[in-house]
This record gives sequence, C-alpha cells and structure tokens, in this order.
Amino acid sequence: MTMGRKPQQDRSALSMARMLDAAEAIFAEGGDNALTVEAVVKRAETSVGSFYGRFDDREGLLQAMHERFLLRLGGAAHVAVAAAGNEKTLAGALEVFISHVFTGAHEYRNSGRFFVLHRSADPNLRAQGIRANAVFAGIFTTLMLSHREEIAHASPETAIDVAWRMLYAALAQQMMFDDQEVSGVPMTIPALVREITCCLAAYLEAPPVKAPPVKAAPVKAARAKR
Repeated sequence: MTMGRKPQQDRSALSMARMLDAAEAIFAEGGDNALTVEAVVKRAETSVGSFYGRFDDREGLLQAMHERFLLRLGGAAHVAVAAAGNEKTLAGALEVFISHVFTGAHEYRNSGRFFVLHRSADPNLRAQGIRANAVFAGIFTTLMLSHREEIAHASPETAIDVAWRMLYAALAQQMMFDDQEVSGVPMTIPALVREITCCLAAYLEAPPVKAPPVKAAPVKAARAKR
C-alpha cells in the first residue's frame, strides 16, 4: 500500500500524518460533507500545495485514509496472532485473538464507518478491502490450524472458515453499531469477547451433528394421490 506519495523526509512524513489525522477527525465530527481539502489544510495547519503534493486531490486523500485504516487493522491482527500463539488451548488462543481485534475495531471504528457508509461502492477501495479481508482470514486460519487436534469437525478448514465468517460479522457489528442499536443491552468488550469465544470454541470443538435420516413418503399416501 502506498499511502499517497511516500514522504522522503521525517518532516514530510509528519505533515502527511497530520493531514490524515485531521481528515479522520473532521469526518468523525461532521461526516463526509465536512471532509473538504480546505478543512483538512486548515485543521492540519499545512498548505494547499503540501496537500496536493501528497494526495493530488480529495480522492487521493480518501485512498490514503483507507490504506492507513487497513494497515492499522492489519497491525492489530498481527499483534493479536502473535499474542494468541502463546496460548496452549484453542479456546485460549481464540479469546486472546478476539480481544485484540475487537479492541482494534473499536479504536478505528470512525474510519471503518466512513468507508462502509460512504465509499463502499468505490471499486478501488473495495478491491483493497477484499484483499485485506483475505489476509485477515488467512491469519485466523493459520492460528486455528495450530490447534487442529482440538477441532472435531470432519473438515477443520471448513469449520475454521465458518468460524471466521461469524467472527467477521461480530467485528462488523462492533464497528458499525452501538449496543443500543443492536439489542439495547449494554455489554463491555471483555464480556462480549468471552461470550463470542465460548460460542466459537463450542462450535469448533463439538463433533458434527448428524442430520436426521430422510423419511420416505408413506406408501398409502403415495398411492392415494394416484
């Protein structure tokens, strides 16, 4: 990921970071319409020339904001898997991993909301997000496969993929909605992490449920229809 034109000096890097910070703060306060080049330049206490030298235009700024958002989430995911790798059990690894990624999702939720609500139709940003999601899924899969012996499902890879889908949905909910918007019941992140860990661990560790045999139609009923 390029993050706009990569600064060559520390001072330029700090200036670029200030503009990105300013853009995120402006969106958090006023939404998409408030995010203008003029507002970013003023908030970051920089010049219009410096802005265009880094981002070309507003679309370039959005691209850099999205890249930084994904990089931050990726950093959180790598820290999460490194910490979870020290756990001896699948449930322990799940809880540590989920705790880290939920904390990251909450920390960067303003950026997440912005791109989901206002830029989800942008093909370039959507492609970036798809590639990033594949990386995150791969990180989770690798972690879970390190506890393959605890997974009772006939196809561990399938079970892990389904577990990731459920976790992804919970992460998206955590990023996009507050408790009152979901159920009206307040819940702390640690409490939610524990409950989701229990759900996913139970699914991964439980033997697959056999589907009941399909019963044939009664012979009399079948003849009566003739």
